[in-house]
Amino acid sequence: MSALQSDEHDVKGQKSSVTTWTTDLSGFERFPHRLWFNVADFGRVLWWSLFAVVPAVLFAGVIFFDDGLIEPYNLFCAGMMMFLVQMSERYINTTIEFEHDNGSIETTFHMGDPTLFRSDQEATVSLEDVESARFLSLAGQPMVRLHYNKTFSVKPSSFLIPPDKKPQFREFLQRHNVSVHGESETNSTRWVWGRFVVTALFIGVIPFSAMFISPIQYSWAVLLVLTVTSIFLVRQGF
Repeated sequence: MSALQSDEHDVKGQKSSVTTWTTDLSGFERFPHRLWFNVADFGRVLWWSLFAVVPAVLFAGVIFFDDGLIEPYNLFCAGMMMFLVQMSERYINTTIEFEHDNGSIETTFHMGDPTLFRSDQEATVSLEDVESARFLSLAGQPMVRLHYNKTFSVKPSSFLIPPDKKPQFREFLQRHNVSVHGESETNSTRWVWGRFVVTALFIGVIPFSAMFISPIQYSWAVLLVLTVTSIFLVRQGF
């Protein structure tokens, strides 16, 4: 699924004091994988609100009250489509580095080209701000989600890990008093697939199908986002 490279460096005679790895999920063929990890990263309340409850209420309004409400439903879905696609770019290419005796993680996100975000941004995560970490495994690829002490944080919340570095990174987190939880691949796959299907249904399948049923003027936002997204993905390469 992904290309993962790792490296270890000796600093001041200490063996393996710094660990670095790079993940690569670039290319159009890995776009579904990026969406998969992106959906898995959302907090439970945020995901239920944005991708289940709100679209379900809007769609129910279309079915039971006024079919003219399909336009605000499509506008909402178009915004969520763009949000999901752009947020998934953080998994295109990421470099992680941490020093074993230092309670911080250095992350560098290399976005697509072109992108709506600033690429090659560096961010430092202090483990003093991290309350817990959860390890997931999706299609054989380990992923870690960081849960911060604050309810809202703009710091990196998840990244992929080479399978052979998972025990080492888990030990690093525990050494710095971060509570570590894990899920089997079966459990991870089950609930992430559930999220993925619901998200695809409400945000993708229904608004896309509506373009062929309702007047096209109600679906202009979805059509615009699909066009822009396709251009971005093609230009970013296969």
